[in-house]
Amino acid sequence: MLSDVKKYVGSCAICQFTKPSQRKPGGFMVPICPQYPWEYAGVDFVGPLPRTPSGNAYILVFVDYFSKWIEVCAVREATALVAYLISDRGSVFMSDLFKHTVSALGTEHRLTTAYHPQTNATERVNRTLKTAIRAYVGTKHTSWDRFLPHICFALRTAQHDSTGLSPSMVLYGRELDTPLDLLSQPDVFGVEDPGVTSLDALKHLLQEASDHVRSFLEASHSKKKHYYDKRHRLVSFSINDLVRVKTHPRSDSSTNFAAKLAPLYTGPYRVAQKLSDVNYRLADVTTGKDMGVFHVVNMEPFLKNCHVCWYFSSCTTGFLFEGSIYNYSCMELFMSCIFTVLLAEDSQFVPGGTL
Repeated sequence: MLSDVKKYVGSCAICQFTKPSQRKPGGFMVPICPQYPWEYAGVDFVGPLPRTPSGNAYILVFVDYFSKWIEVCAVREATALVAYLISDRGSVFMSDLFKHTVSALGTEHRLTTAYHPQTNATERVNRTLKTAIRAYVGTKHTSWDRFLPHICFALRTAQHDSTGLSPSMVLYGRELDTPLDLLSQPDVFGVEDPGVTSLDALKHLLQEASDHVRSFLEASHSKKKHYYDKRHRLVSFSINDLVRVKTHPRSDSSTNFAAKLAPLYTGPYRVAQKLSDVNYRLADVTTGKDMGVFHVVNMEPFLKNCHVCWYFSSCTTGFLFEGSIYNYSCMELFMSCIFTVLLAEDSQFVPGGTL
């Protein structure tokens, strides 16, 4: 009976929508493993930032998943004017113009799931960019666009932890020269072996760099996955399973709505399609409307009310609790079990009759 009581208590809809989960986040890491430069690229906007004298208020950021090379551009508005292009679900990247442009280039556009931006590598680059801008501008907050070339140069020439090489070495087979390098060092590329042409040497360098990056990325992904998976649990859903989804409400003082008092989950929704080990497409239970794609980290099973009518018969049973024996009808016993489970999960029930 204790097991059935726990199921009944766990199926309370209000409890499921309002109580936080005490378990590890769901879903193991599924690394993206590019094999050559610009096979996968991430795109995102940073901003709005203070508008500069040139009228810029946003930064458009592209990052190559293989070489970690970044391309940035200061723009006035976040509007939609690449292999696989990965972005979040911002309205800019969902617009018809953006979709048509990506399609015309023969690129597959892949979207991150709602409230799980880790898939998009630009999220990490964005943080680095904002940190660098903060260090450069000081108190001159409207001059940030002047420093973007300097920041990009620093990021393109710095050794990356995931590859062991700088983005410039991976992409071009050489380090970028600073003005000081050009003055102090002559160009000796291809001079060591006169029998080898510059083109052959470049091909060899690029091949070596690519092989090096693949091995480094594989080791880096394996290490990150190991530690990520230790903090998460394996979760899997089947088609037509009922789930609830985490909400991310915002407080609104004009309507006296407090996010801290809002339900933590919404639903229930039905699993309509399994897209990967961690991504699922959900549909509304009543209307069948497509609710979008969600990562399992934001999903929890929704338990329907269990059937307990077979308990509510006219028979009586003995009930041992804290050393005393009581006689209850099944209805009374069941309600007593519910309260006891809520107050003390380690209570033990010893039935003395027959149901």
